[in-house]
Amino acid sequence: MCNHRVLYLTIILLCLFNVIASASTNCPVEVDPTTILSCVAIDAVGLVQATKGNIRGFCTMAERFMECLKTKTRGCIGEDFVRGSLSELIELSQKCCVNKDEKLTEECPFVAKPHCFSLTDMAKTPTDREISIKDLKIGHKVLAIDHDDKIVTAEIISFLHYENEAQAFFYTFTTESGHRISITSDHLIFVGNRTYVQARFIDPKQHKLFVIGKNGTLQSSRILSIDVKLQRGYATPITQHGTLIVNNVSSSCYSSIHRHSLGHMAMAPIRFVHRAKQILGVPTKTDMNPNGIHWYPRTLNNLVHMLGPLANVFTTTGGKI
Repeated sequence: MCNHRVLYLTIILLCLFNVIASASTNCPVEVDPTTILSCVAIDAVGLVQATKGNIRGFCTMAERFMECLKTKTRGCIGEDFVRGSLSELIELSQKCCVNKDEKLTEECPFVAKPHCFSLTDMAKTPTDREISIKDLKIGHKVLAIDHDDKIVTAEIISFLHYENEAQAFFYTFTTESGHRISITSDHLIFVGNRTYVQARFIDPKQHKLFVIGKNGTLQSSRILSIDVKLQRGYATPITQHGTLIVNNVSSSCYSSIHRHSLGHMAMAPIRFVHRAKQILGVPTKTDMNPNGIHWYPRTLNNLVHMLGPLANVFTTTGGKI
């Protein structure tokens, strides 16, 4: 229900923005402010359904309200921004509005599942070339950090999760050194001294991120800002070290788990299989990454959740995936 409240509050704030930003001679709201009231009265049935606990019914009403609002704000200042924001909210409503006895769909970004890096962020090769997360392939050589927190060359050995169209909420960290990295809320990021913290628990007053400095070594950098934004496309590439340097910021490859060391230990079979393929000369797959979650972490997660509440000790996925 907390997620629904966030959605409803955002809708209200955007509605207020529409009224404030609509100062144009071609703006219907400017000519006749009462025109916006026709949208408010569009469906009283939805409000009645909401009082009865029918969240889906309320969201259907909200979608019609937002579509009406988009029509009424044509020609207003900030029209493109408002229409784009309302379209995103409508999409969220369609994917995430369910009643309390129903399960959220896989497409809903509120679903707790292993997300990771934004597809638009960049990994770096040992030759100083940048490759977008979207274009990474198994076998690519990239920069990572080892158990001694030193920069090393690593190899992409698998993808735990890949979605080129699905949406997720990203925490974008901006450091004093000018570096930026976008990761999902449960993703672990390096904060020094072999320590990794989930993005949602990062405190700028307490933590610093570690970036590649001018001398080519890791240096700490103070966090200037943390922005949360809905973005499309994410992937979870992993290396044999379980780490990856993205946008020159050091990070873990793992998410939806409390400790980096636990995640690295759990992924040992994937490292073993990759090494065995190399020894046996099995060709590395280099074609396009398929959308979805790798069968191994999915199976492992679902087995852990057979433990009931005890599963929360190991993972933050919140249920089977």
